Amino acid sequence: MPRDDWATPRSALRKSAQRWFGRLIGLVVPLHARLALATNGRITPSLFWRPGIILETTGRKSGLPRRAVITYLPDHDRIVLVASNYGRPGNPSWYENLVADPHVRVIRRGQSLPYVARVTAGDERRNLLKRTDDVTYGVYAAYSRKTDREIPVVVLTPAP
Repeated sequence: MPRDDWATPRSALRKSAQRWFGRLIGLVVPLHARLALATNGRITPSLFWRPGIILETTGRKSGLPRRAVITYLPDHDRIVLVASNYGRPGNPSWYENLVADPHVRVIRRGQSLPYVARVTAGDERRNLLKRTDDVTYGVYAAYSRKTDREIPVVVLTPAP
């Protein structure tokens, strides 16, 4: 599968900032995620300047609830998620679970609300990736360059 062409070349300063940010994320995210999950979102899942949620999906094999801490891009009443998996070869488990069952729950500040997931495509996907990448100083573009897969973008809308 061809790489995304939305990821523009980076300056030396941006490359350095992304390396530093990537190392910091690798240290902070696992501990932070455990705290957010243990407190049911009362300790905020937000990471630095990025808002975060606890996403609860149904395991596609087990049928059991599965939770993941994920940063997102707010878009009015919608939530935009990027299934980057840090540029690793495969999609994250939470993404595979919501493809199998798009009915998910979002936990923020201890409150759980139902949402419906939809995987974006084409121009909508590219535009959302660009908007998200602008907020993260090119992190998703760096992830895109590390992998040969197309990084999925998911939109969550409140369930009726």
